[in-house]
Amino acid sequence: MPTDDAAAAEHGAPRSEPLASDAYRDAPFPYMRWAKAHLGPGSLNLGLSGLAPLSTEEREKLGLAPPPEFGAGEVALKSALAAHHGLEPACVHLAAGTSHANFAVYFAFARGTHVAAETPAYEALHALANAVGAGLATFRRLQDGRIDPDALARSVQASTGLIAVTDLHNPTGLRLTDEDYAHLIDAAEAHDAVILVDEVYADFDPQPRPTAATRHPRIITTNSLTKVHGLGDLRAGWILGSPAHIHQIEVWDDLVHPVLPPGPILDALAFLPHAAARTEALRRLAAERAAQVDAWVQENPRVAWTKPHGGLTGLVRIVGPGPTDGDRIAARAYERLGIRVVPGSFFQVLDALRISFLLEEADLAQALEGLAAVLDEPA
Repeated sequence: MPTDDAAAAEHGAPRSEPLASDAYRDAPFPYMRWAKAHLGPGSLNLGLSGLAPLSTEEREKLGLAPPPEFGAGEVALKSALAAHHGLEPACVHLAAGTSHANFAVYFAFARGTHVAAETPAYEALHALANAVGAGLATFRRLQDGRIDPDALARSVQASTGLIAVTDLHNPTGLRLTDEDYAHLIDAAEAHDAVILVDEVYADFDPQPRPTAATRHPRIITTNSLTKVHGLGDLRAGWILGSPAHIHQIEVWDDLVHPVLPPGPILDALAFLPHAAARTEALRRLAAERAAQVDAWVQENPRVAWTKPHGGLTGLVRIVGPGPTDGDRIAARAYERLGIRVVPGSFFQVLDALRISFLLEEADLAQALEGLAAVLDEPA
Protein backbone atom coordinates (compact mmCIF):
# COMPACT_ATOMS: atom_id res chain seq x y z
CA MET A 1 0.00 0.00 0.00
CA PRO A 2 1.51 3.39 -0.91
CA THR A 3 2.34 5.81 1.86
CA ASP A 4 1.12 9.40 1.97
CA ASP A 5 4.59 10.39 0.75
CA ALA A 6 4.28 8.04 -2.23
CA ALA A 7 0.87 9.44 -3.10
CA ALA A 8 2.18 12.97 -2.80
CA ALA A 9 5.10 12.22 -5.10
CA GLU A 10 2.74 10.96 -7.79
CA HIS A 11 1.18 14.42 -7.83
CA GLY A 12 4.48 16.27 -7.86
CA ALA A 13 4.58 17.19 -4.17
CA PRO A 14 7.93 16.91 -2.35
CA ARG A 15 8.53 13.96 -0.03
CA SER A 16 9.01 14.56 3.67
CA GLU A 17 11.72 11.85 3.75
CA PRO A 18 14.05 10.50 1.07
CA LEU A 19 13.28 7.19 -0.62
CA ALA A 20 16.28 5.60 1.12
CA SER A 21 16.80 1.84 1.01
CA ASP A 22 19.30 1.69 3.87
CA ALA A 23 16.52 2.15 6.43
CA TYR A 24 15.15 -1.29 5.51
CA ARG A 25 18.40 -3.30 5.49
CA ASP A 26 17.75 -4.92 8.84
CA ALA A 27 14.50 -6.51 7.60
CA PRO A 28 14.54 -10.18 6.51
CA PHE A 29 13.39 -9.13 3.03
CA PRO A 30 14.53 -5.49 2.68
CA TYR A 31 13.19 -4.96 -0.85
CA MET A 32 9.66 -6.06 0.07
CA ARG A 33 9.62 -3.81 3.14
CA TRP A 34 10.76 -0.90 0.96
CA ALA A 35 8.34 -1.72 -1.86
CA LYS A 36 5.34 -1.88 0.45
CA ALA A 37 6.23 1.52 1.83
CA HIS A 38 7.05 3.28 -1.43
CA LEU A 39 5.59 1.56 -4.48
CA GLY A 40 1.99 1.75 -5.57
CA PRO A 41 -0.15 2.55 -8.59
CA GLY A 42 0.73 5.66 -10.57
CA SER A 43 1.70 6.72 -14.08
CA LEU A 44 5.24 7.79 -13.08
CA ASN A 45 6.04 4.58 -11.21
CA LEU A 46 9.30 3.13 -12.59
CA GLY A 47 9.49 0.53 -9.82
CA LEU A 48 6.83 -2.03 -10.77
CA SER A 49 8.13 -5.61 -10.91
CA GLY A 50 5.26 -6.91 -13.04
CA LEU A 51 2.53 -5.70 -15.35
CA ALA A 52 0.25 -3.01 -13.99
CA PRO A 53 -3.16 -4.38 -12.97
CA LEU A 54 -5.57 -4.92 -15.85
CA SER A 55 -8.08 -2.15 -16.43
CA THR A 56 -11.77 -2.70 -15.81
CA GLU A 57 -12.34 -2.85 -19.58
CA GLU A 58 -9.62 -5.47 -20.08
CA ARG A 59 -10.99 -7.57 -17.23
CA GLU A 60 -14.49 -7.42 -18.67
CA LYS A 61 -13.24 -8.69 -22.04
CA LEU A 62 -11.68 -11.67 -20.23
CA GLY A 63 -14.80 -12.39 -18.19
CA LEU A 64 -13.22 -11.20 -14.94
CA ALA A 65 -14.85 -9.17 -12.20
CA PRO A 66 -13.89 -5.50 -11.83
CA PRO A 67 -10.68 -4.97 -9.85
CA PRO A 68 -11.02 -4.03 -6.17
CA GLU A 69 -9.50 -0.72 -5.13
CA PHE A 70 -5.78 -1.07 -4.39
CA GLY A 71 -5.42 -2.02 -0.72
CA ALA A 72 -9.18 -1.95 -0.22
CA GLY A 73 -10.42 -3.63 2.92
CA GLU A 74 -7.11 -4.48 4.59
CA VAL A 75 -7.06 -1.52 6.97
CA ALA A 76 -10.80 -1.85 7.57
CA LEU A 77 -10.59 -5.59 8.34
CA LYS A 78 -7.67 -5.10 10.73
CA SER A 79 -9.61 -2.34 12.47
CA ALA A 80 -12.78 -4.46 12.68
CA LEU A 81 -10.93 -7.46 14.13
CA ALA A 82 -9.04 -5.24 16.57
CA ALA A 83 -12.25 -3.57 17.75
CA HIS A 84 -13.98 -6.95 18.18
CA HIS A 85 -11.17 -8.19 20.42
CA GLY A 86 -10.53 -4.94 22.29
CA LEU A 87 -7.11 -4.42 20.73
CA GLU A 88 -5.37 -1.86 18.54
CA PRO A 89 -5.00 -2.43 14.76
CA ALA A 90 -1.24 -2.73 15.30
CA CYS A 91 -2.01 -5.97 17.19
CA VAL A 92 -3.46 -7.64 14.06
CA HIS A 93 -1.77 -9.34 11.11
CA LEU A 94 -3.93 -10.79 8.34
CA ALA A 95 -3.20 -14.26 7.02
CA ALA A 96 -4.40 -16.71 4.38
CA GLY A 97 -6.20 -18.96 6.87
CA THR A 98 -5.00 -20.41 10.15
CA SER A 99 -2.49 -22.73 8.49
CA HIS A 100 -0.64 -19.74 7.04
CA ALA A 101 -1.03 -17.87 10.33
CA ASN A 102 0.54 -20.71 12.32
CA PHE A 103 3.39 -21.05 9.84
CA ALA A 104 4.05 -17.32 10.04
CA VAL A 105 4.30 -17.51 13.84
CA TYR A 106 6.63 -20.52 13.74
CA PHE A 107 8.73 -18.87 11.03
CA ALA A 108 9.08 -15.66 13.02
CA PHE A 109 9.80 -17.16 16.46
CA ALA A 110 10.90 -20.79 16.19
CA ARG A 111 13.44 -20.93 13.34
CA GLY A 112 16.47 -22.89 14.50
CA THR A 113 15.32 -22.91 18.13
CA HIS A 114 13.10 -25.35 19.98
CA VAL A 115 9.32 -25.85 20.19
CA ALA A 116 7.31 -27.30 23.05
CA ALA A 117 3.90 -28.44 21.77
CA GLU A 118 0.90 -30.18 23.26
CA THR A 119 -0.08 -33.79 22.58
CA PRO A 120 -2.57 -35.02 21.46
CA ALA A 121 -2.11 -32.29 18.89
CA TYR A 122 -3.16 -31.22 15.45
CA GLU A 123 -0.32 -32.74 13.45
CA ALA A 124 0.84 -29.46 11.91
CA LEU A 125 1.85 -28.08 15.32
CA HIS A 126 4.54 -30.77 15.42
CA ALA A 127 5.43 -30.83 11.72
CA LEU A 128 5.93 -27.05 11.60
CA ALA A 129 8.80 -27.34 14.07
CA ASN A 130 10.70 -29.54 11.63
CA ALA A 131 9.73 -27.26 8.73
CA VAL A 132 11.48 -24.28 10.34
CA GLY A 133 14.48 -26.24 11.60
CA ALA A 134 13.41 -26.35 15.24
CA GLY A 135 13.69 -29.15 17.75
CA LEU A 136 10.49 -30.51 19.31
CA ALA A 137 9.39 -31.80 22.69
CA THR A 138 5.78 -32.49 23.70
CA PHE A 139 3.68 -32.16 26.84
CA ARG A 140 0.41 -33.91 27.57
CA ARG A 141 -3.11 -32.60 27.50
CA LEU A 142 -4.82 -34.80 30.08
CA GLN A 143 -8.14 -36.60 29.69
CA ASP A 144 -10.00 -33.55 31.02
CA GLY A 145 -8.17 -31.27 28.57
CA ARG A 146 -5.89 -29.65 31.12
CA ILE A 147 -2.13 -29.39 30.70
CA ASP A 148 0.12 -31.73 32.65
CA PRO A 149 2.31 -29.09 34.37
CA ASP A 150 5.16 -31.51 35.07
CA ALA A 151 5.26 -32.59 31.41
CA LEU A 152 5.20 -28.92 30.37
CA ALA A 153 8.14 -28.14 32.64
CA ARG A 154 10.13 -31.04 31.17
CA SER A 155 9.38 -30.06 27.58
CA VAL A 156 10.45 -26.41 27.81
CA GLN A 157 14.20 -25.92 27.46
CA ALA A 158 16.69 -23.08 27.50
CA SER A 159 16.48 -22.95 23.69
CA THR A 160 12.68 -23.00 23.49
CA GLY A 161 11.40 -20.12 21.38
CA LEU A 162 7.78 -21.18 21.06
CA ILE A 163 5.17 -23.06 23.11
CA ALA A 164 2.17 -24.22 21.04
CA VAL A 165 -1.36 -25.17 22.11
CA THR A 166 -4.93 -25.12 20.79
CA ASP A 167 -7.96 -23.76 22.65
CA LEU A 168 -10.53 -25.21 22.13
CA HIS A 169 -8.33 -28.27 21.89
CA ASN A 170 -8.05 -30.05 18.57
CA PRO A 171 -8.97 -32.98 18.64
CA THR A 172 -10.93 -33.18 21.92
CA GLY A 173 -12.88 -29.91 21.97
CA LEU A 174 -11.80 -29.25 25.58
CA ARG A 175 -10.80 -25.82 26.86
CA LEU A 176 -7.77 -24.59 28.76
CA THR A 177 -8.27 -23.20 32.26
CA ASP A 178 -6.88 -20.07 33.89
CA GLU A 179 -4.46 -22.33 35.76
CA ASP A 180 -3.28 -23.84 32.47
CA TYR A 181 -2.57 -20.37 31.10
CA ALA A 182 -0.68 -19.50 34.28
CA HIS A 183 1.55 -22.55 33.76
CA LEU A 184 2.15 -21.61 30.12
CA ILE A 185 3.00 -18.00 30.98
CA ASP A 186 5.37 -19.03 33.77
CA ALA A 187 7.20 -21.39 31.41
CA ALA A 188 7.43 -18.77 28.67
CA GLU A 189 8.67 -16.09 31.08
CA ALA A 190 11.31 -18.41 32.50
CA HIS A 191 12.74 -19.18 29.04
CA ASP A 192 11.96 -15.96 27.13
CA ALA A 193 9.59 -17.80 24.78
CA VAL A 194 6.31 -16.85 23.14
CA ILE A 195 3.08 -18.84 23.38
CA LEU A 196 1.02 -19.68 20.31
CA VAL A 197 -2.67 -20.39 20.97
CA ASP A 198 -4.53 -21.65 17.90
CA GLU A 199 -8.10 -20.42 18.51
CA VAL A 200 -9.67 -21.61 15.26
CA TYR A 201 -12.38 -23.49 17.21
CA ALA A 202 -12.74 -20.92 20.01
CA ASP A 203 -15.95 -19.39 18.66
CA PHE A 204 -17.65 -22.76 19.21
CA ASP A 205 -17.14 -22.51 22.98
CA PRO A 206 -20.55 -22.12 24.68
CA GLN A 207 -18.78 -20.03 27.32
CA PRO A 208 -17.22 -17.34 25.08
CA ARG A 209 -14.00 -15.88 26.45
CA PRO A 210 -11.79 -13.00 25.30
CA THR A 211 -8.98 -14.01 22.98
CA ALA A 212 -6.00 -15.36 24.90
CA ALA A 213 -3.92 -12.61 23.27
CA THR A 214 -5.37 -10.23 25.87
CA ARG A 215 -4.08 -12.37 28.76
CA HIS A 216 -0.36 -11.63 28.45
CA PRO A 217 2.06 -9.92 26.02
CA ARG A 218 3.82 -13.23 25.35
CA ILE A 219 0.66 -14.84 23.96
CA ILE A 220 0.00 -14.80 20.21
CA THR A 221 -3.27 -16.21 18.87
CA THR A 222 -4.29 -17.42 15.42
CA ASN A 223 -7.79 -17.77 14.02
CA SER A 224 -9.80 -17.70 10.80
CA LEU A 225 -13.30 -17.93 9.34
CA THR A 226 -12.54 -21.48 8.23
CA LYS A 227 -13.72 -24.03 10.81
CA VAL A 228 -16.56 -22.43 12.75
CA HIS A 229 -17.95 -20.20 10.04
CA GLY A 230 -17.73 -22.47 6.99
CA LEU A 231 -15.75 -20.02 4.86
CA GLY A 232 -12.66 -22.09 4.18
CA ASP A 233 -12.65 -21.01 0.54
CA LEU A 234 -11.89 -17.42 1.59
CA ARG A 235 -8.66 -18.37 3.39
CA ALA A 236 -9.38 -15.40 5.66
CA GLY A 237 -7.28 -15.64 8.81
CA TRP A 238 -5.51 -13.44 11.31
CA ILE A 239 -2.91 -13.29 14.05
CA LEU A 240 -3.30 -11.28 17.28
CA GLY A 241 -0.45 -10.25 19.54
CA SER A 242 1.57 -7.36 20.89
CA PRO A 243 2.59 -4.72 18.32
CA ALA A 244 6.22 -5.79 18.62
CA HIS A 245 5.39 -9.44 17.97
CA ILE A 246 3.07 -8.55 15.10
CA HIS A 247 5.80 -6.45 13.50
CA GLN A 248 8.25 -9.35 13.77
CA ILE A 249 5.71 -11.64 12.09
CA GLU A 250 5.00 -9.09 9.35
CA VAL A 251 8.62 -8.64 8.31
CA TRP A 252 9.23 -12.39 8.10
CA ASP A 253 5.92 -12.97 6.35
CA ASP A 254 7.20 -10.71 3.55
CA LEU A 255 9.15 -13.80 2.45
CA VAL A 256 6.10 -16.08 2.45
CA HIS A 257 2.93 -14.16 1.67
CA PRO A 258 3.73 -10.48 1.08
CA VAL A 259 0.31 -9.49 -0.30
CA LEU A 260 -3.12 -10.99 0.38
CA PRO A 261 -5.77 -10.89 -2.36
CA PRO A 262 -8.31 -8.10 -1.73
CA GLY A 263 -11.39 -10.14 -2.71
CA PRO A 264 -11.36 -12.49 0.31
CA ILE A 265 -10.55 -9.57 2.60
CA LEU A 266 -13.64 -7.69 1.43
CA ASP A 267 -15.80 -10.81 1.76
CA ALA A 268 -14.51 -11.40 5.29
CA LEU A 269 -15.23 -7.78 6.18
CA ALA A 270 -18.79 -8.13 4.86
CA PHE A 271 -19.32 -11.37 6.81
CA LEU A 272 -18.11 -10.22 10.24
CA PRO A 273 -21.33 -8.39 11.25
CA HIS A 274 -23.24 -11.67 10.77
CA ALA A 275 -20.74 -13.93 12.55
CA ALA A 276 -22.08 -13.67 16.10
CA ALA A 277 -25.68 -14.62 15.28
CA ARG A 278 -24.60 -17.52 13.07
CA THR A 279 -22.17 -18.81 15.69
CA GLU A 280 -24.81 -18.81 18.43
CA ALA A 281 -27.09 -21.02 16.34
CA LEU A 282 -24.22 -23.35 15.45
CA ARG A 283 -23.21 -23.69 19.10
CA ARG A 284 -26.69 -24.93 19.96
CA LEU A 285 -26.68 -27.40 17.09
CA ALA A 286 -23.20 -28.67 17.99
CA ALA A 287 -24.27 -29.16 21.61
CA GLU A 288 -27.24 -31.28 20.48
CA ARG A 289 -25.03 -33.46 18.29
CA ALA A 290 -22.38 -33.80 21.02
CA ALA A 291 -25.13 -35.03 23.35
CA GLN A 292 -26.15 -37.55 20.69
CA VAL A 293 -22.59 -38.89 20.49
CA ASP A 294 -22.28 -38.86 24.28
CA ALA A 295 -25.38 -41.06 24.59
CA TRP A 296 -23.86 -43.46 22.05
CA VAL A 297 -20.57 -43.56 23.97
CA GLN A 298 -22.36 -44.26 27.27
CA GLU A 299 -24.23 -47.18 25.71
CA ASN A 300 -21.19 -48.69 23.96
CA PRO A 301 -18.63 -50.52 26.14
CA ARG A 302 -16.07 -50.41 23.29
CA VAL A 303 -15.57 -46.64 23.42
CA ALA A 304 -14.92 -43.85 25.91
CA TRP A 305 -14.41 -40.10 25.72
CA THR A 306 -14.47 -36.86 27.65
CA LYS A 307 -17.43 -34.95 26.28
CA PRO A 308 -16.18 -31.82 24.47
CA HIS A 309 -16.73 -28.41 26.02
CA GLY A 310 -17.50 -27.13 22.54
CA GLY A 311 -16.67 -27.51 18.89
CA LEU A 312 -17.67 -30.15 16.40
CA THR A 313 -15.14 -32.91 17.14
CA GLY A 314 -14.24 -35.27 19.94
CA LEU A 315 -11.57 -37.90 20.55
CA VAL A 316 -13.16 -41.30 21.12
CA ARG A 317 -10.90 -43.90 22.73
CA ILE A 318 -11.29 -47.54 21.66
CA VAL A 319 -11.52 -49.91 24.61
CA GLY A 320 -10.70 -53.63 24.64
CA PRO A 321 -11.30 -56.52 24.59
CA GLY A 322 -11.10 -56.56 20.85
CA PRO A 323 -9.11 -54.59 18.28
CA THR A 324 -8.08 -51.08 19.40
CA ASP A 325 -6.01 -50.00 16.39
CA GLY A 326 -7.66 -46.78 15.24
CA ASP A 327 -6.08 -46.93 11.79
CA ARG A 328 -7.40 -50.42 11.10
CA ILE A 329 -10.86 -49.64 12.45
CA ALA A 330 -11.12 -46.41 10.43
CA ALA A 331 -10.06 -48.28 7.27
CA ARG A 332 -12.54 -51.08 7.94
CA ALA A 333 -15.40 -48.60 8.56
CA TYR A 334 -14.78 -46.97 5.20
CA GLU A 335 -14.18 -50.14 3.20
CA ARG A 336 -17.27 -51.92 4.51
CA LEU A 337 -19.78 -49.16 5.17
CA GLY A 338 -18.42 -45.97 3.54
CA ILE A 339 -18.07 -44.32 6.95
CA ARG A 340 -15.28 -41.76 7.08
CA VAL A 341 -13.61 -41.17 10.43
CA VAL A 342 -10.13 -39.84 11.29
CA PRO A 343 -7.65 -42.26 12.89
CA GLY A 344 -6.31 -41.04 16.21
CA SER A 345 -2.77 -41.71 15.02
CA PHE A 346 -2.88 -38.34 13.23
CA PHE A 347 -3.10 -36.88 16.75
CA GLN A 348 -0.46 -39.21 18.27
CA VAL A 349 -3.12 -41.51 19.83
CA LEU A 350 -3.16 -45.00 18.30
CA ASP A 351 -6.21 -46.39 20.09
CA ALA A 352 -8.62 -43.61 19.17
CA LEU A 353 -10.76 -42.01 16.49
CA ARG A 354 -11.57 -38.35 16.00
CA ILE A 355 -15.29 -38.07 15.36
CA SER A 356 -16.74 -34.98 13.70
CA PHE A 357 -20.39 -34.88 14.71
CA LEU A 358 -21.93 -31.80 13.09
CA LEU A 359 -24.03 -33.92 10.69
CA GLU A 360 -27.73 -34.24 10.15
CA GLU A 361 -29.21 -36.09 13.12
CA ALA A 362 -30.22 -39.14 11.08
CA ASP A 363 -26.87 -39.29 9.27
CA LEU A 364 -24.98 -39.10 12.55
CA ALA A 365 -27.11 -41.89 14.03
CA GLN A 366 -26.50 -44.08 10.97
CA ALA A 367 -22.74 -43.45 11.04
CA LEU A 368 -22.48 -44.20 14.76
CA GLU A 369 -24.52 -47.37 14.40
CA GLY A 370 -22.26 -48.56 11.60
CA LEU A 371 -19.13 -47.68 13.56
CA ALA A 372 -20.41 -49.66 16.54
CA ALA A 373 -20.94 -52.69 14.29
CA VAL A 374 -17.37 -52.43 12.99
CA LEU A 375 -16.02 -52.15 16.54
CA ASP A 376 -17.86 -55.33 17.49
CA GLU A 377 -16.35 -57.35 14.66
CA PRO A 378 -13.53 -59.74 15.60
CA ALA A 379 -9.97 -58.96 14.57
